[in-house]
Amino acid sequence: MELRQLQIFVTAAQTLNFTKAAMKLGYTQSNITSQVRQLEEELQVKLFERFGKGLRLTSEGKHFHQSAENILEQCEKAKSELTPDIFQGVLTIGAAETLCVNRLPKILLEYRKKYPRIEIRVQTESCYQLFQLLRTNSVDIALALAGNIQQPDMIVRTLYEEAMTVVISPLHPLAQQQKLEPVDLAAECLILTTEGCGYRPVVLAALEHQQVKPGAIMELSSVGAIKECTACGLGIAILPKIAVHDELLRKKLIELNWLGPPLDVKTQLIYHRDKWLSPAIQAFLELCETMGK
Repeated sequence: MELRQLQIFVTAAQTLNFTKAAMKLGYTQSNITSQVRQLEEELQVKLFERFGKGLRLTSEGKHFHQSAENILEQCEKAKSELTPDIFQGVLTIGAAETLCVNRLPKILLEYRKKYPRIEIRVQTESCYQLFQLLRTNSVDIALALAGNIQQPDMIVRTLYEEAMTVVISPLHPLAQQQKLEPVDLAAECLILTTEGCGYRPVVLAALEHQQVKPGAIMELSSVGAIKECTACGLGIAILPKIAVHDELLRKKLIELNWLGPPLDVKTQLIYHRDKWLSPAIQAFLELCETMGK
């Protein structure tokens, strides 16, 4: 049994797709299939089984997955203890779309200057999905835009308090009144992110507190799509101000003064309580906190 085989198996177990695992690791799909088959022959168990058109882990595969992750983590830990001053390896980050565009690039720029030998992988997901990725050790650390996060198995650190803003098209009938009360949404279409977005519950809770139900709701998974639909006059959006900064400057969107309850949203850094923090991860944590001050 080789460490390379364990890495291939763990990646395949995370993606449940040999093609995606091959792309992630830079191998051919046939190589992935061959290495998994050799591992199964050595262990004399079936690790994967076909489920419809996809793959899933067998019960033996699930048990071995945890063991394989532990072995790889211990190997990485041993290497870092022998060469503590050499920052190398892979850092995998999960992040909300808005943060990938507006917060993360500056952090990564500084990180790359200090630690050029570390390979960085970034995955964009919803807040809910980020928690799942952290629990399966598919990402090392996550950055989410959300209200107060209550997850007992996670360590959560606030980096930025984020202002939320109400935006509409300059051609929208409400553009002239320059303010928006929650009750105004009773006759309007509210354009929202899909379920799983960290700040969606904050917006809906504020409306529920005022006993207001929007006249209609349009859901889009992309913040970019939300901005375009809002600019076309399809409805009203409530988004982090950092996400609409450029559109406000170009007057593609205009901002209304929100007269409803406070919308408490933060950029938060999250990692699993049981995660072993390699030097690469610790360095990223320290840089995030320094830049967030």
